Amino acid sequence: MRKKTRIIQISGFRGLIMAVFVVICLAAGFVGFPSLMAMQGWNYAAEFFGFPQINMFQGAMLWAIVAISGYIINEKGKYFVSLNSDKGLQEKDVRKLMERINRQKNKNMLEEMYMKSFDMKNVEEIEKSKEKEKENV
Repeated sequence: MRKKTRIIQISGFRGLIMAVFVVICLAAGFVGFPSLMAMQGWNYAAEFFGFPQINMFQGAMLWAIVAISGYIINEKGKYFVSLNSDKGLQEKDVRKLMERINRQKNKNMLEEMYMKSFDMKNVEEIEKSKEKEKENV
C-alpha cells in the first residue's frame, strides 16, 4: 500500500452535493472564467485589428493553447521539448557499465555452477538412498 495515500470520503446526499459543488467551482475557476476572459480579450482586440469575433468554445480553445504553452515553456529548466543533441556516454561511464555487466555475468555463472552442483548432490544422495533400500530388502 502506498504511503501518504489521500482518501476522500463522500458520505450521504450532503457530501455528494458538496463534491458536485467543488467540481463545478474548479471547472468554473480553471476553465470557464479564463475562457470567458480569453474570449472577451480577443473580441476587444478584434474590434481594433479587424479580426473575426470568437465564441465561448473558441475562447476555451484559446485558453487551452495559452495554458499548455505556458506549461511547456516553464522557467524551471525542465523542458518537455528540447532541441539538444545527445552527448553520449563518456569513456569513464562505459568502463563502469562494462564492469557492472562483467560482475553480473560472473554472478550468474557462479549461481549456475552452484545450482548444478546442488542438483548433482541431490541425484547422488537419491541414488545412495535407493542402494541402501535395496540392500535392506
